[in-house]
Amino acid sequence: MRVRSEKKRNEIISIAGALFLREGYGSVSMATIASAVGGSKGTLYGYFSSKEEIFAAFVIAAGKQRREEFLLLPGTEAGLLATLTALGTNYLRLLLSPEIMAINRLVIAEAARFPELGRIFFENGPKSVIGVIAAILADAASRHELTLDDPVAGAWRFKALCEVQLFEQCLWAIRDGATEEEIARNVEPAISIFLNTYRAGDSKNT
Repeated sequence: MRVRSEKKRNEIISIAGALFLREGYGSVSMATIASAVGGSKGTLYGYFSSKEEIFAAFVIAAGKQRREEFLLLPGTEAGLLATLTALGTNYLRLLLSPEIMAINRLVIAEAARFPELGRIFFENGPKSVIGVIAAILADAASRHELTLDDPVAGAWRFKALCEVQLFEQCLWAIRDGATEEEIARNVEPAISIFLNTYRAGDSKNT
């Protein structure tokens, strides 16, 4: 009976991830990965049942540290404005990071031929981010700070407002990342527009 190790699993994910990014998802097979890892396909299948499963593990591993940083948010005592500012800033740091940008480009390039890529990426990345944003917005609505019937729809709008211009420019390699100052300049108007739409009652003037 083969003994699985976390070290070997991580090695497979790392090597497969590099292959996906360099050669494209469609060009990489389980045999290709096994050869690059230096073992048999049998050993590889002992850790992962399919290429799709390896890709999902790669997406999770690539975003692990960035997600942890994204979740470093102030408590409700900091106030809505401070919370949304941290949320937007952390989100852009995550989105514009080299790791996540590379995966975005890979998925966009190959999703039409391999629809499972989009599903895997969404389930293990954007869906989780939207869940975090929606939970924060729902909590603010429960405290009557926001007038928001659908927190998930609000989360998508908040996300889109934060991304304006910077995301597309980085995605298309027009620019190489963004400075903290540039991120702040994106987040500030995004929050202003969002609050002008959703801030509850009398608090719109505060």
